[in-house]
Amino acid sequence: MKRLFLINDTIENKISYYLLAAFLIALPFNHFYSEWLFIIFCLHTLIYIRKNSLSKLKDKKIWIIGSLFFLSASALLFSRYKSQGTKDAMQQIAFFLFPAFLAISNLNIRKYKYKLLELFGITCTVVVLYLLLETYKVILYFHLPLASILSTPFLNQNFTSPIDVHPTYFAMYVLLSICIFINLSFRREAPKNRYIIFCIVLLAGLIQLSARAPLLAAEIIFIFGIPVFLLNKKNKIVFSLCAIFVSLLFFISVSQTQSLRKRYWTDLENDLSYYQDPGDLTESRLMRWDLEWQLISNSPLIGYGSGSEKDILKEKYFENKYYRSFLLGLNAHNQYLSFMLNEGVIGLFLYLCVIIYGLSKAVRGKDFLLGCFIIILIVVSFSENILDVSKGVLFYSFFFPLFLFTLNVKGGYAKNNSFGQPQFD
Repeated sequence: MKRLFLINDTIENKISYYLLAAFLIALPFNHFYSEWLFIIFCLHTLIYIRKNSLSKLKDKKIWIIGSLFFLSASALLFSRYKSQGTKDAMQQIAFFLFPAFLAISNLNIRKYKYKLLELFGITCTVVVLYLLLETYKVILYFHLPLASILSTPFLNQNFTSPIDVHPTYFAMYVLLSICIFINLSFRREAPKNRYIIFCIVLLAGLIQLSARAPLLAAEIIFIFGIPVFLLNKKNKIVFSLCAIFVSLLFFISVSQTQSLRKRYWTDLENDLSYYQDPGDLTESRLMRWDLEWQLISNSPLIGYGSGSEKDILKEKYFENKYYRSFLLGLNAHNQYLSFMLNEGVIGLFLYLCVIIYGLSKAVRGKDFLLGCFIIILIVVSFSENILDVSKGVLFYSFFFPLFLFTLNVKGGYAKNNSFGQPQFD
């Protein structure tokens, strides 16, 4: 741990490093801390900014990542809900500010990339251990059998209640941490045993979180991502087959546990059908998506403008007697539909272009971490408005530029650019 906190650099760069480290350590907790650390990092960067640093703003990667903010700001012009739209735009300004300030900062982000990522991964591991310990304490207090750890009272939102974080977003962080430790274990002289232990703890946390979208993303990464990005041709097929076999064993085990079977299979089946829970009148996701498509068809090209999604959906929910969705003020729960509601086909097209750009860069550069990040983004976007909440905004705003700015060319060597010198990865 000492090597992650003691760095040999200027005072200015040490402060920048520690601010980013603190930001990543705070990320799994309440968004208040991470947002303020981000603001302080920006202010610190402005204090020490140099004139020649501004030339780095010409990098097209900054503008590609930040284009979603400019889209949201532009859609304010025709929105009937400018108050909410302004709030959304102010939150999404991080899409542009984080990559811009990472670029103009004098800190060599490439040099400290893996230190920062390891700190983030260790933080998530510690948080998972804490949550497991809290769960175990409750089991002991009520004299429950240890097997009850996989029962409904200890899964999903109940598991993350001590830190008050949505389980899907924390599961994204946990999955990315697993990918970080897998990637680190492929580096020379890596303490592989330690990383394996970290991955086991994080996998246990991923199961307890029971977030379906991140788990599906994990399956895609293990079956396709690791072979494509990290293994040579001879080992690709063997590893993929082994990963498929392990996945089948996992799902067979899940089917034998009632609470997990309900969470992964029954609830998913109900969500993707025209099912309405007779107990609390909860409408399925498919029923809500049908209403959203009706709204989209009325304004397919440019949508309804920034900030309009929740209000127009509430009107539609009430009109169709979806009272629970109305009272909870549920959003689209699908980032692709959200873009179509707010910015129309133009918004969806831009989002897909950004995703395809990131994925193509990952494949061409054989960059495992960027590839994993894009896979997580693609899959979770089907079930959540990932870019409309603080946790998702910060996830996109920090990790996307971090991975793009330190992208490797094929063969494992970093490009020589303004963010650092070439370094074997």
